[in-house]
Amino acid sequence: MKPKLTKTAALIFLLFLKSVAFQAQETKNPFKVNLSEDGKKYIKFGANFQLWGRYTELNPNSKIGDNVVAQSTDIVIRRLRLQAMGMLTDNVFFHIQLGQNNINFTQNTGPSNTPLSVLDAIGEYHFNDKLHLGGGLTAWGAGTTRYSANSSSSHLTLDAPIYQQNINISSTFGNRNLSIYAKGMFDKLSYRVAITNPYRNATSTLNLNSTISTHTPRAQYSGILTYAFADKESNTDPYNKGTYLGTKKVFNIALGYLTQSKSMWRVDPNNTAAVLYDDMNVLGLDVFYDKPMSNKGDALTLYAAYNNCNFGKNYIRSITTPNPAIADASLINGSGNGFIAVGTGNIYYGQIGYLFAKPKDAAVKGRIQAYAAGQIADLEALDSPMTMYELGANYYLTGTLGPKLSLGYQSRAIFEKVSDAKYPQSDRKDMVVLQFQVSF
Repeated sequence: MKPKLTKTAALIFLLFLKSVAFQAQETKNPFKVNLSEDGKKYIKFGANFQLWGRYTELNPNSKIGDNVVAQSTDIVIRRLRLQAMGMLTDNVFFHIQLGQNNINFTQNTGPSNTPLSVLDAIGEYHFNDKLHLGGGLTAWGAGTTRYSANSSSSHLTLDAPIYQQNINISSTFGNRNLSIYAKGMFDKLSYRVAITNPYRNATSTLNLNSTISTHTPRAQYSGILTYAFADKESNTDPYNKGTYLGTKKVFNIALGYLTQSKSMWRVDPNNTAAVLYDDMNVLGLDVFYDKPMSNKGDALTLYAAYNNCNFGKNYIRSITTPNPAIADASLINGSGNGFIAVGTGNIYYGQIGYLFAKPKDAAVKGRIQAYAAGQIADLEALDSPMTMYELGANYYLTGTLGPKLSLGYQSRAIFEKVSDAKYPQSDRKDMVVLQFQVSF
């Protein structure tokens, strides 16, 4: 039944898009339909498609099929998005997004593959610029830092710092949850706060170290305050851009929090028949800077983030996005391309990107942007901090945030599972990805 429903929803979306396309042809934006003469009431459409070709050194004991494999090459549809949003009246806003992530050969059962899922479905009422109230399936309550909710079509790095989404241990597809939220702007200060009904974790291994409880989850509370020292960013949707390619002067600092009572559990070491519960408490602080460097069109992008995470004793979580191997929860790094990115402790992350000057020949539209990024996860369960770093470049075919080619290299630390001791680092593994993105 679910595949039929999602296919029907996608068909209705595409037919509606076709039915209004002739109106959009008369506007400057062919994907926006004005519902009023002044353009304040509108519906606009968007899409994003990311295709990966990838080589991965796999983690120890990773399996593809029945075989333990040391390396792999694969083709991945990393993201597919179809969305519509708009102001229907002076006060009412909506946003609907369909899509899918991580379609690769490990999930394939035939040519039809995975159906589209509902990613975002929200309605908002705008009292004024200072107060918007809304609710639905959304990322407005996603986490504590900028890329808890990321704009996938404008990444500086090949992919978002996914650990910022995985910090929210009770979230689902792309860090979205059923939430009610408020947002708004007071001059240079913007805010977002949310109360979320988290999804229940279906499986958990109860032991001496903290894991996610399978009990019915309690409400989750989150919020982010952001101060803009330069240009203000849009708060139309929750998704933050990774780069503006020098089209804005942005310098923000933000502080966020996320909390959920009794979300974690573990065995009482003094009484193995008893269960102890821990709250999830996460604080986040980050800085984002994106400005043109000269009148030649070059631009600098900087980002730094810090998270203090408390999930209970020795909690760790590996990220395998997208995994080229069969998932195996018994491996502490995760199988495939996984690495320990989240846990109780402190997490540091940074990005730097440089957009080269515009070509002297005006007929050449392409732009090149180089980047570097890194993460340090200083977690109480590890003998030494987990380190991950990335290097790469983007080539924007039209010189704008649209179609682009990206090449990225990643190196990640691998840890060894030992009993009754902190896990020591045992190796490093690499991954290389070539990406083609089409978006509007």
